[in-house]
Amino acid sequence: MKKRNEDILLFSSDKLAALGLESLLTSLPVASKIHQVWSLSTIIAQCETLRPRLLVCIFHENMPLAGTLKLFYGLQQQFPDMQILVLTQRLLPLMHGLSRYLPTLSVLDLKSSRQKLIRSLKACMNRQSPVHLVEGVDVLLPDRQLRVLLMIAWGYSTEHIGTCLGLSHKTVNAHKLIALSRLQIKSKNDMVDLFMVIDELRMLTSWLHLQHSDNAGEAIVQLEDVLLEA
Repeated sequence: MKKRNEDILLFSSDKLAALGLESLLTSLPVASKIHQVWSLSTIIAQCETLRPRLLVCIFHENMPLAGTLKLFYGLQQQFPDMQILVLTQRLLPLMHGLSRYLPTLSVLDLKSSRQKLIRSLKACMNRQSPVHLVEGVDVLLPDRQLRVLLMIAWGYSTEHIGTCLGLSHKTVNAHKLIALSRLQIKSKNDMVDLFMVIDELRMLTSWLHLQHSDNAGEAIVQLEDVLLEA
């Protein structure tokens, strides 16, 4: 019988945090080998080589989030048996909401207690959902709201967005405020983080919407349009 792979891949935007987490991982009652990776761009290649059982990602305040949502989706598709645990305080409600649709993704507050982190790691190693998961936001916003946020991130004015989408500037502002409220964006830092990933979020939510479409051909065409625009 082939022995299952217990390797753990560890990414951190902070080397000191990586050392602390590595020490914690080695204390778990699981015989596993820990591999550190220091660049998001190399994670998929490392996963292809090592086929780890668990990927742990630590995102700190000064780490650019661009590419993270696309990475989670790509990992979900290519390595459906690999668990992913993300430790962060960045866009935490959005990350929790995303984990509702990506079964192998679990999200934990970076400032959680040691006991909660250990429980989460054990659950992930056993391919179980951590018991402490919160509901998070619903990331499946209407495409019109996401498109407004995307165009704001591109630097377009409310008036220009309204002209492009055939909306009044009041309606554009309404879409913006509703979307930010639904995603629980409450600070300027949250806004900056959101704008880093808004194009990826729109692509992911479009795919999730279209996944349940009755017309597969139309779904593919619509998704291609979204990908081309983003």
